[in-house]
Amino acid sequence: MKILKNKIKLACAGSGKTWGICNDAKESPLDKKILFVTYTNKGVNSIVDEYKKQNMGVLDNHIEVVTWYQFLLRDLIKPYQASFLNAINEIKSYNYDGMYGAKFVKKGTKSYFLTDTNDVKPNNASEFVIALNKLSNGAVIKRLEEIYSTIYIDELQDLVGRDIELLELLLHSSIKIYCVGDYKQSTLKTHNAKANRNKTGMYIFDYLKSIQGTHSIEIIEENTSRRFGAEIAGFANLIYPSNPIIGIMNEKLIATGVFQIHKKDIEKYVRFYKPIVLRYDKRTDTMNYSAFNFGVSKGMSIDRVLIFPNGPLEKFLKNPDVKMKSVEKYFVGVTRARYSMVFVVDKLIENRYFRKHDIDVNGDIISTLKFNL
Repeated sequence: MKILKNKIKLACAGSGKTWGICNDAKESPLDKKILFVTYTNKGVNSIVDEYKKQNMGVLDNHIEVVTWYQFLLRDLIKPYQASFLNAINEIKSYNYDGMYGAKFVKKGTKSYFLTDTNDVKPNNASEFVIALNKLSNGAVIKRLEEIYSTIYIDELQDLVGRDIELLELLLHSSIKIYCVGDYKQSTLKTHNAKANRNKTGMYIFDYLKSIQGTHSIEIIEENTSRRFGAEIAGFANLIYPSNPIIGIMNEKLIATGVFQIHKKDIEKYVRFYKPIVLRYDKRTDTMNYSAFNFGVSKGMSIDRVLIFPNGPLEKFLKNPDVKMKSVEKYFVGVTRARYSMVFVVDKLIENRYFRKHDIDVNGDIISTLKFNL
């Protein structure tokens, strides 16, 4: 049987994606460095924390964890800038000013990739890497091969545009490439891209399946979540029905599951259960409770979640048979909780999914609606 060098793991929320890549890294060869790449600083912190957790509090010297843009600039652009500029130490950083609504500039020119002060334009950074690799006769990728034995790419679904072409170059290299992600959580993207839209976001895993034979890729799919139980998984599947997830966490605590609670009872509930408050975005009224936006909460595991729904989510709670639009961010929000997820509503209206249910709040009995599969 042919041994496949690369691994792509499509895994649902709470399936242990970060745990898995950190555990794999601990077993990797020590002859070269190992690199973790993720999109956000929060993602960097999550990987560092998980690796230390598995390794007696130590981040080994051969392990590096960086953001996607740090990776592009430090490892791919700066070392071979002379191939394009005929000079060294000219490129220092990025300039994000024109990331959205940038003016048209002829492709491949200096002003297409760089500003007047030689800062990289983020929208074209991956394309710049591909150009540098070509100009240097493949030296950009060869240098990576000399430094790293394995590169782990987290939040694969956030890659867009020319990122995909760069990923293909990496998959063809001698480096082991191990990517993890979940197309249902494609709420962010590395930049404002127009190219390769049929290969990114919700389409990225189908595309990678189409090239797995030519790029030595083992595809793994994991739809089982250890973060939460069947009720939270069932509600999440109503939000995003395709490729349904299975929740297997079965720890028995009081008031577990998915609920609707009247806003007049919120103070008592918050005081006793101490949930983390989430919202779709800052336009949502949270009754002055401090809250995280759904998108920001991606990657978090929270014991108990309290959600102030926006308009579309309010309508969905009244009739969960109605399909929602642009569901990725909602899906992120409703898959954060381990034990309970509570929605704040103005009126308790039963339907075939939500039925009346009393919960105990420190001796007080509060009427709620509880989600039933």
